[in-house]
Amino acid sequence: MKIKVDFVSNSSSTSFVYIAEDMLTRDDFFQAVGVNTDSPTAPLFDQMFQQLKYNIERGDRLKSIEDIDALEGDREFTPEVLARMRAALGEGKKVTTGRLSSEDGLAEGVLCTEIFEITSERFFINAYDNYW
Repeated sequence: MKIKVDFVSNSSSTSFVYIAEDMLTRDDFFQAVGVNTDSPTAPLFDQMFQQLKYNIERGDRLKSIEDIDALEGDREFTPEVLARMRAALGEGKKVTTGRLSSEDGLAEGVLCTEIFEITSERFFINAYDNYW
């Protein structure tokens, strides 16, 4: 886990990229984050899943290398993540960018206050850039 130690404000937003062949499922999300559905923390993770899915569905689908190239030099995605996005397009996967906001509830707020990356065989989520 990484802890943010720079500028802090009253609200937070986080940019993320979602790469996969299909839409995120609850089972895939729980398996990737290592949370048992019977866990006492499962309700919070279920809310996180719902928020991620909601924001993925409303995100911007990148359909070309030019779309990804337009993000180059922006703070939101590292060169490694941009390379992964380009490779995913070449493999026929869907690449979607979106934003999360701390003003939309506890679960989304938790996601906004952490830099996180979730990698599984079925999907990849990177939320490197956030502002508190």
